Amino acid sequence: MTEKEWADIGRWVERMTAPDYPEWEAGVRRIGGCAHPIHLAGTVRLVDSGTGSVVHELGDGGRTRLMVPCGNRRRQWCAPCSRVYQWDTWHLVKAGLAGGKGVPESVTDRPRAFVTLTAPSFGPVHAASTDRACHPRRGGHECEHGRPLACWERHSDGDVLVGQPLCAGCFDYAGAVLWNAHAGRLWHRFTDLMRRQELPRAAGVSRREFAGAVRVSFVKVAEYQRRGLVHFHAVVRLDPAEEGETLPAWAGHELIDSAVRRTVPLVRVVTPEGPAGQWKLSWGSQVDVQPIPASVTEDGPEGEAHGAERVAAYIAKYVTKAAECTGTIDRPLYCPDCRGSGLAGSCPRCDGSGLRAPLSELRVPPHARALIGTAWRLGGVPELRALRLRRWAHQFGYGGHFSTKSRSYSTTMTALRAARSAFRSEQTRKRLGVTGDLVVTADLSFAGSGYADDTERRIAENIRRDIAENREIAREEIAHLEALHADDWGCG
Repeated sequence: MTEKEWADIGRWVERMTAPDYPEWEAGVRRIGGCAHPIHLAGTVRLVDSGTGSVVHELGDGGRTRLMVPCGNRRRQWCAPCSRVYQWDTWHLVKAGLAGGKGVPESVTDRPRAFVTLTAPSFGPVHAASTDRACHPRRGGHECEHGRPLACWERHSDGDVLVGQPLCAGCFDYAGAVLWNAHAGRLWHRFTDLMRRQELPRAAGVSRREFAGAVRVSFVKVAEYQRRGLVHFHAVVRLDPAEEGETLPAWAGHELIDSAVRRTVPLVRVVTPEGPAGQWKLSWGSQVDVQPIPASVTEDGPEGEAHGAERVAAYIAKYVTKAAECTGTIDRPLYCPDCRGSGLAGSCPRCDGSGLRAPLSELRVPPHARALIGTAWRLGGVPELRALRLRRWAHQFGYGGHFSTKSRSYSTTMTALRAARSAFRSEQTRKRLGVTGDLVVTADLSFAGSGYADDTERRIAENIRRDIAENREIAREEIAHLEALHADDWGCG
């Protein structure tokens, strides 16, 4: 072993034999091995509401130091916290398709569709495909920059060329960044126009009649394509305007399909006119609407329950992602002191550039660097300042939420977290033998974040790996036991 490896082992042994290690390890396991824990210092007391007495006090003499999870939804930043966020999203989406979590099971009988809306083309890019050429074009045509307009390669999904433009000079980087920045507004106008105009028109009824009979519910997530543009996956559901009533006969899957396809070409957003020009932004031509089945078919388990879980899993996996599939960085680019302004050239931290580091030093693909640079430059245009493009340059201009839902679709993230907190409180109450409700009184302040050094970080990685492995083993054992139970039931 090298001298460095022996030194690493020595630091591991030193940390794991320290007097506070058992308490530290228990804290790391309690937060699931969070990669970037938040440290809080202060007092925490558990009080029995029935008697008013303090039944438990954390720390020595009331003072304690707690580690709490960072709660970040991005898998690239913190896998344990993103997994919890993904599970919550799965339950939220599934409840709106199959009922539960306070949502009536009658939603299973209502028309639902899985809708995908994409961005338009801002220039040809290399595409992944194993059964056909990327961009077949005969005749040796070239663009105005002398680049070929054809590509006869069959790119695998992991090919670094996938998502890169055939010609960077022909790609409309400004339009792509501005489209990302206005994607949330396009979605809002799409839902508003579909609900108020195109659904009633497709049903052949007046707006008032439609609003009195049908309520539109949805949940959507944003996903980045390899070319650096977002597109949206959504579940659209038609509900009775009043709970307990029935939907009209004309409210079905076909109505959703027709209304979506009618609405998409009508949505327009015009950017402010300025030195960079003006863009009329719209959705792309690729629109997909798939009905979500409502009952079990004779061919197998492809009915409501299976379909709901599959759609929920498909949507939930995207909420833990950002733009990392494009090779971009995972944090804002602007200087934390001046927040990207440069303070008129006088910021001492960034020398007036407004950047953490020069764009030329970013270790990202050329296409990602061009999108980031375009967002940064457009962020300095006064007419576009409200878009906060410099704040979201690392996401190519997109600063919207990665998941949203209508109020009536299903439960909320707040309710799911409150249920989890109540469950843990009940476990603690039983363990301490408290007869009344358990009340937590705390006076905590921020005391730092992350781990003390690289040794602690690597130990936490091992703990995180152990937790994930144990969870996978438990999941496999549960599936095995369920299969055995099903076989025994069939034999009986």
